[in-house]
Amino acid sequence: MLTFFDPMFLWALAAAAVPLLLHLLQRRKTVRVLFPTLRFLKLAERRSASRIRLENLLLWLVRTLLIVVLALAFAAPVLRNSAAAKWAGSNRRDIVLVFDVSYSMGYETGRGTVMDVAKEAALELLNSLAPDDRVCIYLTGVDKPVPLIEKPTSDHALVLRLLREIQWQPETSAIEPALSLAHFNLSQQKELGRDREYFLLTDGQSLPWRNKVAAASLPPIMDADGGRDAAAVFRKEKLFILAAGVALPENTWIASATVTPVTLLERQTARAEIMLGRVGNSRDITLALDIDGMEDVTRAVTLNADAPTTVEIPVPELPEGLHLLRFRITPDALPVDDSFIVPLRVIRKLPAAVSGSDTRFLRAALDPSSTRDTVTTLSPDELGSANLDDIGTVFLADAFPLSGQAQLALEAFVRRGGALAVFPGGFTTPQHYASWALLPAGVRDIQRIPVDEALRALHRLNRDDGIFENFRFPRGVIPTVALKRTLVFDSLREDTETILSAGDDLPFLLMRREGLGKVFAFSVSADREWSTFPLTAFFVPIVHQVLRSSAVSAPATVQEVLGRELTPFEEFSASRERDESFLDTALAHDLETWSGFEDTTVVRTPEELMITLDIARKGKSLAEIFLWGALLLALVEFWLSNRTLRQPTHSTNALASRKGN
Repeated sequence: MLTFFDPMFLWALAAAAVPLLLHLLQRRKTVRVLFPTLRFLKLAERRSASRIRLENLLLWLVRTLLIVVLALAFAAPVLRNSAAAKWAGSNRRDIVLVFDVSYSMGYETGRGTVMDVAKEAALELLNSLAPDDRVCIYLTGVDKPVPLIEKPTSDHALVLRLLREIQWQPETSAIEPALSLAHFNLSQQKELGRDREYFLLTDGQSLPWRNKVAAASLPPIMDADGGRDAAAVFRKEKLFILAAGVALPENTWIASATVTPVTLLERQTARAEIMLGRVGNSRDITLALDIDGMEDVTRAVTLNADAPTTVEIPVPELPEGLHLLRFRITPDALPVDDSFIVPLRVIRKLPAAVSGSDTRFLRAALDPSSTRDTVTTLSPDELGSANLDDIGTVFLADAFPLSGQAQLALEAFVRRGGALAVFPGGFTTPQHYASWALLPAGVRDIQRIPVDEALRALHRLNRDDGIFENFRFPRGVIPTVALKRTLVFDSLREDTETILSAGDDLPFLLMRREGLGKVFAFSVSADREWSTFPLTAFFVPIVHQVLRSSAVSAPATVQEVLGRELTPFEEFSASRERDESFLDTALAHDLETWSGFEDTTVVRTPEELMITLDIARKGKSLAEIFLWGALLLALVEFWLSNRTLRQPTHSTNALASRKGN
């Protein structure tokens, strides 16, 4: 729809009649040339008359068109996008601002963080509104959207104050549910005569579009995965997406940090394994370890391009107590993920007890230094009367048969939060497992494994089991064990799951929950008689994973070390939820598709947003195009005029040439 900002200039179109009047009033000038005869002049006149009339007509048309184009240019023509739109600025508006507050919005650009750029754009939008235009604000969230201003308000001072307070959060987010909630709430507003405009202010990363939220936080048109319901129609309103992030971002982050062993003894060294993520080209950085606020270890690291890099550094001996280990890397454009904190508890004596006929390998695994008696050793007969209040995990290594009193004491120990790990041995029979209901399963048989089938790889069957959730086998180690004999478990009892399997079909480690505690059952012994398991590099970390599973042996927490509630940024520093650190900028076409709006425009800068918005509201100005057209017509008119003025001279010269011949 074509409209004009200054229609008064359209009266100048009447001037288009002036060239016509001038051409009608113009008298043709006759050039008198003295010749002995007039036959040559009459011949030239007949040949040039038709051409002169055509050139005069073209000259008149060009001059008329020039005046028309100039008049239209000064009338400021505008091409409106909507045929329903009347005059620019005449419609009242409801504006919806949806802010992506995920931590990738903290990425540093040349004009501040991406969040700073988004807020700058929002302030410009606010300044462009009329006093009766209304605004509402929504923030994305990892669990559910946050309506900062749920219903549209014309209190621009309130909107301005809240805009300035918006900050990115050290968490990921979900964009689609926030857009859906904002659209649903605004659709409940019944006031007519208002244009609705939606603005999504984000950095353009893909992950927030894929994240899911709880179904309870969604409006009726949304499904439980955070996507649109199949029956829901696309939204008809206009959506502007400001994807203010860097087109090709680079980032390095600490994806995880694990200290082994997790329960450290006094004067015992440990090792830390740090997983570094990288988006971008290869880069050299420095990895540092601070212990209790003091820098202790630094290491130069060369990162692979667009790939993770694993680094191991030693953790020195520490005194008894709680310690805070902070791993940090060279700062980059996204500093929030450049550090990772790990709490560590250092103790004098392990909260563990071993019992059975051969516990050498277990004691060595629990305390590799073996410098002093740090593990409690009990005979099977002492289990019924021993005080287990300070014990978190009891390891039984070929301890059967157990007395009834010992079984009752261990059952009470498990129910109040302890962990019990059972290894078979030479004295073990299937009847021992069948008669004790506390164990995860009965035993059908003790099977000898042929030599050609002995080598088995260990597999984790459930990576969310809670026991080995953050567990990784030592670097460079293939978890393989050679079996000589093994228990063949019967059907699993209630609340039992298989944690590890040897090969694809042989359960290796079972776990059953009982009360507040857990019971583990290994299919091989804790010595070399049944397998090579105690000799492998992963025997120690698996034993320590079992050790830490009890309530007493639970690892220290950051809150426990600091002695106070954590800030959101401190919680993030101790979190492994860093998927958004992998910066993956979405294409404009993808953002348009994911948005669910029929009319979506993606821009990259606040300036581009305001220009695009101005065109959408007022239309595209054609004045510049008309002025360029006027300039072109003026050049054509100048050329035609000069050509017409030269015609008499050309005719005279032609006649003279003929006469000479």
